[in-house]
Amino acid sequence: MNKNSIPVKIILSAALAIMLCVTAGAQSFRGRGDVFALDGLKDGLIFGSGVLLSGGDLLLDNVLEFNRQKYDPSKVYDKDDVNAFDRIFMNSYSKKLDRAGDISLVAAMAAPAVLLATDKSEWFTVGVMYAETLLIANGIKELTKLCVTRARPYMYYAPSTYPDDDLEDGDFANSFPSGHSTMAFAGATFASYTFSNYFPDSPYRYAVTGGSYALALATAALRVKSGNHFMTDVLSGAVIGSATGFLVPWMHTFNTKNDLNVGLTGSGVFVKVKW
Repeated sequence: MNKNSIPVKIILSAALAIMLCVTAGAQSFRGRGDVFALDGLKDGLIFGSGVLLSGGDLLLDNVLEFNRQKYDPSKVYDKDDVNAFDRIFMNSYSKKLDRAGDISLVAAMAAPAVLLATDKSEWFTVGVMYAETLLIANGIKELTKLCVTRARPYMYYAPSTYPDDDLEDGDFANSFPSGHSTMAFAGATFASYTFSNYFPDSPYRYAVTGGSYALALATAALRVKSGNHFMTDVLSGAVIGSATGFLVPWMHTFNTKNDLNVGLTGSGVFVKVKW
């Protein structure tokens, strides 16, 4: 399994742990309880899509080894082949910064823990939405990695600096998009959007948004500085993660207004949106 891949089991465990663990000193607010709602059929389709995306990656990558690249010591990577924008921010590999990026990723993905400040009756709803968000974001970025072959920035420097694990499993060629940035921004956007909706009058919503995105930005910056990614890799990951972190909970606001109807017919699935 690729070093930067986050297995489905780990994603689900992390999502459940974040929602169930009680953080010390959590501030209580008077929040709204009618913002987001679950629906059996709709959530079955959303959750099922996430499982298919992430599960499809596991099958293609680990079983079929689709587009698995083999390291060729004789191949020389020329920096002049990199576009001018990305070339400005290129760096050689740094193990310390790589590990620091892993730590900031965990912190960014844990940002939705602030939603434990909501009423306990909302915890299950938040947990399901976040699990769906992580599954879909993970599936999109991993399937994209499988389809796009791009050597990581550190491959353009001295071979002695290459991380051995990446060379062995082919991850050296999976630079686009940045998985760390995708998941970090998914967590940050989810935490910011849902907290602001649950507590629209709370002054803490600014701190939650600022803190969440600070962790996500730090993760992206560390991925570039550690030589693991180009700037366009982290920017693309930020877009994927932010879009998923917003769209999944946003779709659950329709459930409270009955403005989004999903149903099954003899010929398939229909979706009706009332604006």
